[in-house]
Amino acid sequence: MTILPRETIPAQQTEVRWTLLDLVLVAVLTAALGLLGLLLVRLTTTLGMGDLRSFFDQRPVVAVVTSVAVVDLLAVLAIAMVIVARRRGSWREIGFRAPPLVPLLLTPAIFFTQTVLIAIINLTILTLTGEFNNPQRDLFTDPSGFSWLNFGLAFFAGAIVAPVVEELVFRGLLYQWLRMRTNVTVGVIVSAAIFSAIHGIPIVFPALFMVGIVLAVAFEWSKSLWVPITLHFFQNATVISLLFFAQANPSLFPQQ
Repeated sequence: MTILPRETIPAQQTEVRWTLLDLVLVAVLTAALGLLGLLLVRLTTTLGMGDLRSFFDQRPVVAVVTSVAVVDLLAVLAIAMVIVARRRGSWREIGFRAPPLVPLLLTPAIFFTQTVLIAIINLTILTLTGEFNNPQRDLFTDPSGFSWLNFGLAFFAGAIVAPVVEELVFRGLLYQWLRMRTNVTVGVIVSAAIFSAIHGIPIVFPALFMVGIVLAVAFEWSKSLWVPITLHFFQNATVISLLFFAQANPSLFPQQ
């Protein structure tokens, strides 16, 4: 896979009108809308909706994945308000363009390579530290055990919503902004670093950094967000499916 030099990219695909202030506004608006939603949830008790809160208390996985999906959707709303509605950029300029056939057909091979690299990185960490405890396993673990409701919501939020929104934010907005103000290499590295850090799980920072690089290069190569979205879907769908498969078959995966 070769990163195209900046001068070979058509001008209409690289002109970025959104600014750093626009990116900050998107983040602030997303946080503000999220806090407003949290306040509304807090009011459910006084509005006679205590049963709803009790349901979420008893279903922590449902509460977590629902919150993640809501925040992701609020981010899309913020982007629509700050970037698109103000004509700072269209959805096509951000990256929602039809992908070339070759990059799209090669996504399974890229995903396989990415998976092998993740395994090598994580095994290296395990060898050096003697442990590899990924908090994501606890995040998707319900005290009551496996349930199809938990799996369905986690898959929808983590494998469908998250790939679209995260690629929109990190590759469509952030990477393109960095690339136009620096160069391709800096854009790839910095956007990948921010992408890994924002997940807040130190043990998987190295693997996520590598994934961020692959996704940014895939976007730079294809000029379409649908290619990194597809790769991101494969990645998250595989992880979520394996985590819930382990929950559904505890005898195959004894706890240490």
